[in-house]
Amino acid sequence: MSAPARTARRRATAAGPAGADPAATGAGAAVPPSGVPRWAAPAGLALSVAGLAVAAYLTVAHYTTSAILACSDSGIVNCGKVTTSPESVILGIPVAVLGLVFFASMIGLNLPVAWRRGGLALGLVRQAAVVVGIGFVLYLVSAELLVIGAICLWCTSVHVLTFLLFLVVTAATVDAWPAWSGS
Repeated sequence: MSAPARTARRRATAAGPAGADPAATGAGAAVPPSGVPRWAAPAGLALSVAGLAVAAYLTVAHYTTSAILACSDSGIVNCGKVTTSPESVILGIPVAVLGLVFFASMIGLNLPVAWRRGGLALGLVRQAAVVVGIGFVLYLVSAELLVIGAICLWCTSVHVLTFLLFLVVTAATVDAWPAWSGS
């Protein structure tokens, strides 16, 4: 079933029987007039806040000592090796700081008001941001596995949160697209 058909079906289901009182049937429960699923803002916001917390922890570890990382420091799982490697800095900026900026931006883009009133332009900015985020994650995972030869569990949690955020934003954007684009 196409995305417009899914959205139309949800709206019809949410509207209830013809002539029914919308308050009695829970009209609009699945998809509000903006076309954005109701779960999008809370899910995106929760993932963004969690990502910001982990990125903040990694930033503190970067600027103090990697010894504060609650992670193994030997073998394939070695947070210290990953967070102190040359790949942990890009153009002089620690990757953890880039994560802070990304997740702080995503918090703003995932606020409920941004989902309700953002429309097409903000939806495209949000989608572009998570595409850049997931692209960066792919680069970092390849650096961990192919160059550094170690994995950081804290970094992996950021990668997983970014991937989940990508899924949430993409699914919600697909659902909202017909309302945003006027089709």
